[in-house]
Amino acid sequence: MTKKPVAGAATGGGGDAGPDGRTFVLVGTSLVAAAGVGGLFLRRRRPQHD
Repeated sequence: MTKKPVAGAATGGGGDAGPDGRTFVLVGTSLVAAAGVGGLFLRRRRPQHD
């Protein structure tokens, strides 16, 4: 007889990350946003060579 799963997958804490997990997510998101803004700033500031 094969055993079939009954409920959803037990994949871990999910929403129970706590304040430390939220801090990591916030810092990571901020770094990605800062890199994007910095890239746009550097692209805009290039001198024009004609």
